[in-house]
Amino acid sequence: MKQYLIYTAFLAITALTHSMNRSVNNLTLDQKIGQLFMVAAVADEDIAKDFLSKKTYRMDKEYVESLIKNYHVGGIIYLGKSDSEKQKQRTQYFQNISAIPLLIGQDLEPGRVGISRLHQMECFFNNQELGERNEIETTYKTGLAIGQFCKKLGVHINFAPVADVNNNPNNPVINDRSFGDDPELVAAHAIAFAQGLENAGIIACAKHFPGHGDTNVDSHYDLPLIPHDKKRLHTIELYPFKKLIAENIPAIMVGHLEVPAFEDKPKTPSTVSKKIVTDLLQKELRFKGLIITDGLDMQGITNHYKNGQAELLALLAGNDILLSPVDVPAAVVAIKQAIADQRITEQEIDVHVKKILDIKNMLNMQRHL
Repeated sequence: MKQYLIYTAFLAITALTHSMNRSVNNLTLDQKIGQLFMVAAVADEDIAKDFLSKKTYRMDKEYVESLIKNYHVGGIIYLGKSDSEKQKQRTQYFQNISAIPLLIGQDLEPGRVGISRLHQMECFFNNQELGERNEIETTYKTGLAIGQFCKKLGVHINFAPVADVNNNPNNPVINDRSFGDDPELVAAHAIAFAQGLENAGIIACAKHFPGHGDTNVDSHYDLPLIPHDKKRLHTIELYPFKKLIAENIPAIMVGHLEVPAFEDKPKTPSTVSKKIVTDLLQKELRFKGLIITDGLDMQGITNHYKNGQAELLALLAGNDILLSPVDVPAAVVAIKQAIADQRITEQEIDVHVKKILDIKNMLNMQRHL
């Protein structure tokens, strides 16, 4: 992944690092905290009417606009079904009203999840079909084509590839979203798909670390248990992620998973586990890129924490971007209180914000930086 190698070198160049430091230093504390959030939005309230009716929080245009203006949020993830032209128009509107360019993300993996966002995704094989065909070039071209589509939409980061190994036939959420049940095959196709996105100028984000394949529980509704020991996890679940890290994947999404082998506190989602996010992913596996939580509106985490608490704990665990928070105001209050209580310092928050601004600069989003 040549561009990702360039990205790594980019982060090491002193002049640019100094420029990034000045950018962070020019932000207020409120702006810094805001950059940590990638909030959920819909691009068309009419098309997504049924989707919105099932949600406990708002993601309509007026509400997202208020989050941009009042809380300086750093990014947007589009959820629900939409029309691509309306999504482009809404993205441009949000970008125009934001003092700092917004990082736009979307789940445009091939298959049912991508199709549930935009009908143009119907033309692609899903990941399971790509794995069964086992043509690396086809998977690469799929990533490239989807990346080019993202580019036209104004999407900067695609929450793909799925790097989960589908080794449980009763898995209700991964299943055909996985390339297969062979860790080596999954790794090879995930790398190829990410390379396709890269060559289209899109940030790839591998998910769902440390591996959502071997469970019969959907983390949208409850907290899945991954009961295996460390040896097994390193051999199967972690294998594709380790290969992607070796190829300099720029972003990884952490799933809401209970993994006792790495986190001994019961009912602790991996997203809020420092032992998993910092000790395992960053220190042991030496991942230096952007770390993003899975949606913080999912019941795999909301069942266990009050609004604002999960966002704070995810930040303390080592995540950079807090995805789809249910209550941004409550999360901001919690983070500010944690600073006052010296549970986290502003300097530590700066580290996360710099990583986010690095990505924005790499994408030439320098209009307001």
